[in-house]
Amino acid sequence: MLAILNVEWRPGWPRWSGFDKEDLWLGVFILCVAALGALAVAITDLENTEAVSGWLAWSLIIALPLAAYVALSLFVIGRRWDATHKDDAPGTEEQPAFHTAFLFLFLLLAVLAWIAFGPNVPFAAWPWPVDLTHPVQRSIYLGAIGAGFLPLLYGFHLVATEAGGKGHRNYFKHPEGPVSMATLLGGVALIGAIGTGAWAAGEQVFSMEQNFGLVIMALVVMGFLAFIFLPHLSSLIGEREDTDKPDVAHAGFAMHPGYLVSGLDAAMVRLLAPLSGATQGGLMVPQLILLLIMLPLSAMGYALPHPWGLAPIAIASLIIFGLGRRWAWVEDDREKALRIQTTRSDQFRIGFANDLRDEALMGYAWLFVLVPLALRQIQMHFDLFEPVDPMILAGAAQSTGLIEWLKFFGTELAKGVPIVDWVDIYDVTQEEPFIPKGAAARHIVFISRLLVDVVLIAALLQAFGIMQRNKAQKRLFEAGQIDFFDPFLESHFFRQAHRGTDPVYSNRANVSDKFSNLLASHVEKSIAQFRGGVPYSLQRLNELISSKSEHERQVANWVVWKYDLLVGSVEDRMGRLEQRWSDILELPEALEQWDENPQWRNRQRMDFERILNDARFERTDYWREPRSKSLSALLKHVHGKPDFIEARKAAYAILSTSPSLHAVRALAARVISPEVAETLPQMSKESALAWSFEAEPKDAERALALDSLGDIVELMNTTTLTSKKITRAFVEAVCEHVLTTPGKMSQAAARRVLDKLKGFKREI
Repeated sequence: MLAILNVEWRPGWPRWSGFDKEDLWLGVFILCVAALGALAVAITDLENTEAVSGWLAWSLIIALPLAAYVALSLFVIGRRWDATHKDDAPGTEEQPAFHTAFLFLFLLLAVLAWIAFGPNVPFAAWPWPVDLTHPVQRSIYLGAIGAGFLPLLYGFHLVATEAGGKGHRNYFKHPEGPVSMATLLGGVALIGAIGTGAWAAGEQVFSMEQNFGLVIMALVVMGFLAFIFLPHLSSLIGEREDTDKPDVAHAGFAMHPGYLVSGLDAAMVRLLAPLSGATQGGLMVPQLILLLIMLPLSAMGYALPHPWGLAPIAIASLIIFGLGRRWAWVEDDREKALRIQTTRSDQFRIGFANDLRDEALMGYAWLFVLVPLALRQIQMHFDLFEPVDPMILAGAAQSTGLIEWLKFFGTELAKGVPIVDWVDIYDVTQEEPFIPKGAAARHIVFISRLLVDVVLIAALLQAFGIMQRNKAQKRLFEAGQIDFFDPFLESHFFRQAHRGTDPVYSNRANVSDKFSNLLASHVEKSIAQFRGGVPYSLQRLNELISSKSEHERQVANWVVWKYDLLVGSVEDRMGRLEQRWSDILELPEALEQWDENPQWRNRQRMDFERILNDARFERTDYWREPRSKSLSALLKHVHGKPDFIEARKAAYAILSTSPSLHAVRALAARVISPEVAETLPQMSKESALAWSFEAEPKDAERALALDSLGDIVELMNTTTLTSKKITRAFVEAVCEHVLTTPGKMSQAAARRVLDKLKGFKREI
C-alpha cells in the first residue's frame, strides 16, 4: 500500500535538529510569558503582603520583565535590520525604522520615572514601596536605565558596522587619520589656560580691578593673532616633517592619541546621537521621539535622590551633544557635496538621509531644562549656593522647586549670551534667587556660561549660516550662475515641484508652473553668460533619476524629457545619443544642423565627451558588445568632423582597455571601409553594417586606431580571452589590408601590431 502511494517507510529514532535564527521568537515568547507571570505575582503582593518575600523572589520579579524587554527589543531590532535594504554606495548609512524599539524604550523610561516619583504624586502613585536611597535598590534602578538603551545601542552598532564596512574596517577610525598632534596640544593648552584662570580667579590668587579692561582686550587681540599666524606656523612645521615617517592612518589606537579623540567623536555620532530618534523617518517622527526620550529622563533628573539624578541628566546631555556632533558631520558632508556635485562618494561619512538641523536645535533647547535640573541636584548634594533673600531659611535652597533654578539659569544667560547682555548696560534689575558661596559654586556658574557661549551660540550661528547659504544658492541659480543645489535644498526643490504623476508616462511628474518657469529663466540666463544652458546639473540628474524618493525621481525624469538631456547609464546615454543623431539624418536640414549650427554641434560634442568621460572610469569588465556597437555607430556619425577629434581619441583609448573581439571590431571600423569589412573573418554585409564601418579620412587618425589595436593585443597575452584565435585572425586581416592601402603612418602602425602578434603566445 505504501509503495502504491509512493511513500517510503524509514523507521528510526527521532533526532533533535536544534534551534536556529528563525526559532528565536520562541525564546522571546517564553520570556514575555514569564515576565507577565512575574508581574501577576507582584500584583497579588498588593493584596497579600506575605505573598512575596525575600530578595530572591523580588530579584526574579524585577529581572524577568527587564530580560523580556531586552530580548523583545533585540528581536524586533534584528527583524527590522534584516528587512532593511543595504545600500552598497560609499558614504551612506542605512536608516532602519526602529520605531517599535523606541516605543518600548519610552514605556520603560516612563515606568522608571513613575517609580522615581514614588508616592510623591497627587494621584496614581507607585503602588509598591521603593526606597531609592537604599544602595541595592538604587543600583538596580540605575542598571535598569542602562539596560533600557542597550537594544537600540546594539541596533545602531549594526548600522555603524555596515556603514563602516564600505571601505572602512573600523567605524571608530576616521578614514583621513587621527586628530593631529597640533590640534590636540592646542586644545589641551586652551582648556588648561581657561581652567587655570578660572581656578586662580576663584581662589582670589590675583586681582585686576584697575587693569581688567586692558587684560581682556589683550586676550581678545591675541586670539585674533593666533588665528592669523597658527595656520602659517603649521604649514612651516609640515614642510619640515620627514616624509618617510610611518603612516599613522594605518596604526592602531594605541599608536596615536588622536585616534582616541576621533574614536570618541565617532561613538557619539554613530551610537549616541541616533538614540535621540533623529535618524528615524516620518513626518515629525524624529522630533516626537526626541521629546519622548527627554521627558522621562528629565523627570528622573528631578525626582531621583541627590546626586543620582545627575545620571539621567548626563545620559540626556550626552545624547544631545552627540546629536550636535552628528549635525556637524552632516554639514561637513554637505560642504563636500557642493564641491564634487555628487551624493555618492567615499569622502562622505554620514550621507544625506537626515538634515538634523531641527532636531539638533531642539536638543540644544532642551539643555535649558537639563542645566537647571543639574544645578538643583548639585545644590541639594553639595549646598554650594545660598538664597539672596535673608528671609528665606538656609535650607530652602535645597528644597526649592525647578522654577527658581530656571530663574537662576535665566539670569546667568542674560550675562552670558551676547544678544541679551544689554541688560547690564541699561541697569535692568536682575533678581537672582541664589548666589555662590565659594569658588566651587563660581566654577559651576562659569561652566554653565561657557556652555551657552561655546555650544548654544555656535549652534545658532551655524543655523543662521545655513539659512544664508540656502538663500545665496537660490539667488545664484536664478541668475544662471550655478546649476545645482546642495543635497538637502535640492531634495526640497524637486519635491516642492511635484504636482502628481503624468497620466500618460508614469515615470514622469506634472510639475508646478513656478518650477518650469524658474528652469526656463535659468537656462536663458545661463546661455547669455556662455555657461552651457543646462537646466540642472547632468551629474546630479544622473543620480536623481534613480533616487529612492518617487517625487524626486519623477521630477528629474520630467526635466530630462523637457530639455532632451542625456542621463542614465553609459549604455543608455550612448543609445539615446545615437538615436538622436540618426533622427537628425532623416531631416532635410540635417547637413545644416551639423555644418552651419556651431551652437548645436558644440552641445552634441559636449554630450559625447561626457559619456566618454564617465565610461573611462568604469570597470573594464562592464564593457560589453552592445556598448562597442553603440560607440562605433557614434564614431561613424562624427566621422571626419574636426570638432570631434578629441572625442574620437578618447573613444580609441577606452576601447584599447577591453581585450575583446567586439572592441577590436569597433576600432577596425575606423580603418576599414564597409566594402572590405565584408571580407574579414566572420564578417558579412549585414554585420559590417551593424558595426558601422567607415574608415577615417586622415592617415594619422587611422594610425591612432591601429595603435589601440596593438594595446589590445598586449592585453590578450595576460587575459583568458575565449576567442583568441578568432581575434588574432581578425587583427591580422585588418593589418594586412592596411599595408596594401595608401598611408605611411597607418602602415607603420599596422607593422607594429603585426610585430606584437608575432611575439604573442602560439598556444591560442
